[in-house]
Amino acid sequence: MHKLKGDTLIEVALAIGIFSLVAITVVSVVSASLTGAQSALETTVTREELDAQAEALRFIHDSYVSGSQSKKVTENIYGKLWTAITARAVPEDSTTAVLDYNPQTCSSLYNGNGILNTTNTGPNPFIINTRELSTADPDKIIVANKASDTKGVFYEAITYPRIIYGDIIGSGSDGEDLYSQVSSEYKEIKRIEGIFITVVSGKSDIVKDGGATINNETAYYDFYIRSCWMPPNTDRASTISTVVRLYDPAVIVY
Repeated sequence: MHKLKGDTLIEVALAIGIFSLVAITVVSVVSASLTGAQSALETTVTREELDAQAEALRFIHDSYVSGSQSKKVTENIYGKLWTAITARAVPEDSTTAVLDYNPQTCSSLYNGNGILNTTNTGPNPFIINTRELSTADPDKIIVANKASDTKGVFYEAITYPRIIYGDIIGSGSDGEDLYSQVSSEYKEIKRIEGIFITVVSGKSDIVKDGGATINNETAYYDFYIRSCWMPPNTDRASTISTVVRLYDPAVIVY
């Protein structure tokens, strides 16, 4: 009679070890792939949001310029909108908060209650309501950060930077309102997460017709469009920024 041989304890332990190593490797690869895909998606959506704001600023500027050829500035509806936006500018030599934008965490940009911390973002941050551009109404288009608000609309991004148009649909476990997202019937911004704009004015010597020179005149505005969010599996903020330089149409039409 032949005795049946089984696996030794060493062989079983070795098999379990190999299986565990393979399983851990597979899980790690899948996790890294999902994290990479999520980060890529968030980056793409964020860039689209920044591009939309940049195009809105260019539209306002170009509409003002085209209207300036036949109307006085005070009669140009986009001129009034441009004036309202550039009134939020600060001189380029008066603040370093805009140029030194490099937050380690996004929470450092917010004071709570929907208010941005202007010490870290730069003065007078705002956002453009792109769904109201046809009205040329500054009160509808410029959504400004107001320290006096008891509850503003600027919040740290929950997932990725986004602008939410819609109505309150309920309340979360932490007491914050939950909003319906991106319905074309809504035009009022209810919540802005992880994105804002600050504007800085720059000066230059302006040469008018006939060769006369105006020294050190405000000639252009740099719009810094910023974003900040916390990507998956990291404790360091991810940021994307762009700068749009637009020349003052009041100078262009000299």
